Amino acid sequence: MKKLTLRNAATLLVLLLAASVLAFGAAACGGDDDDDADPTATSETAATDVPEPTTGAEPTADDDHEGDIAFDASSATITVDGDSADWAAIEGATVPLVQIEIPEGVDWDEPNALDPVDATLKVATDSDNVYVLMEVPDDYDFVADDHNLSASIAVMFLIDAEAGPHMGAADDDLELGLGMVDIWHWELDCAADAISGGGDAGSGDDPDCNMDDEFATDPEEREDDGGGDAIVNPAAENSLVGGWSHTASASGNGADGTWIFEMSRPLQTGDTQDAQFASGGEALIALAYFDADESLEGWTDTGHLQSAESGWIEVTLP
Repeated sequence: MKKLTLRNAATLLVLLLAASVLAFGAAACGGDDDDDADPTATSETAATDVPEPTTGAEPTADDDHEGDIAFDASSATITVDGDSADWAAIEGATVPLVQIEIPEGVDWDEPNALDPVDATLKVATDSDNVYVLMEVPDDYDFVADDHNLSASIAVMFLIDAEAGPHMGAADDDLELGLGMVDIWHWELDCAADAISGGGDAGSGDDPDCNMDDEFATDPEEREDDGGGDAIVNPAAENSLVGGWSHTASASGNGADGTWIFEMSRPLQTGDTQDAQFASGGEALIALAYFDADESLEGWTDTGHLQSAESGWIEVTLP
């Protein structure tokens, strides 16, 4: 079940007042839920079974992607294997993903146009771990030796209170880092039957499957935990685990279906470049999806679909 936050209510009041003012001055001016689920049993679905996507609740954001999306996480223990059966009784939210609008004066490559999509986000915790499910309706694209020709995702969490949802920046200045964010950055270098993550000790790097534990302060400064020129972190921790699948993978590249990305990490890692989670607390989340159909060479850095236009997604932990 979705929650109307104070910020949502305030935003609605401002919009209503603004509408009245615009109507009065039009002649003079022109212009353009949540039900906590009982802990579920681990999935017994065979690896050869085709997983079915789950469904999310409608977002609290309006059609212009203004305001916040908010929902409650559930208590559950999830088997991270790319099979979403564990999540069937868990509610989440539908999250609109759109391409970023590059402001005038920002020297970034113009992306190829992509239509918006509605992703599903669900979150659960048990006494040890936080679990995240991201589902994206899109055709199946996987090329084992070129991850730009495969779908990719990123899930981002706020660390510093001032950080914006654009990798640490805010809408009004995408080149100004306001604080640190934690990024689970997953480029698909391993097939669906492999479990990704958990790479090099003392680093956020996953050299095998490329599910990296990263941090950023703005869209141009993204590093693996433990790396970077400005921040030294010898205690970098990387215990991310991920499993993925696609409901139409058996039909080959180009088949319509839904991507299923399951992820997990301990609630507390002790890593200053990770977000830390606690029972009764709040996780602030943003999502990104990289579509391999963006160009003949696959997705580009600037062309990904993202949720930052909706602000931070507020998830209350059980």
